[in-house]
Amino acid sequence: MAVNHPRFTISPESLRERSRNIAYGLILSIGLASLIYWGHIQFPQSFNNTLLVSVILFLVAANLINYVRHRRYLRLAQDHWIQIQPERVRFQAAGVVTELDLDDIAAVNVYRRRGAPRHIQIKRKDNRGIRLEGYGDMEGLVQALKARIPAAYVTDRGA
Repeated sequence: MAVNHPRFTISPESLRERSRNIAYGLILSIGLASLIYWGHIQFPQSFNNTLLVSVILFLVAANLINYVRHRRYLRLAQDHWIQIQPERVRFQAAGVVTELDLDDIAAVNVYRRRGAPRHIQIKRKDNRGIRLEGYGDMEGLVQALKARIPAAYVTDRGA
């Protein structure tokens, strides 16, 4: 008899929040470029052409990099899931399934904001870390991990 363990996926709300953050970054960049341009018009000696061009080039490059990384994240998040099983944690990302034995986990830290889990940090025994955030049922994911990890290894901040 096969037991069906729940799969946790990235929530649409999390994807919308990330898209909003990209838009806010673009708006702030436009504001900063406008401020530098205004300074260039008002005080051409202090806000010279070099400053204006370098700030605009930096902002364009930073926003392009953020946008490309965001599009990649959106593409990869479509088929991403995590499943907590009795002996291991299974992850699927980019079509590849990987497993983490629960015995390899040294610590689990749950970070909350206003009582709701924001992200989970899993520290492995080899001192590497895994950060879990943006899942649809974060509280369910926390409870599934707590049920399988010894209580001495779990720190729930703000619970």
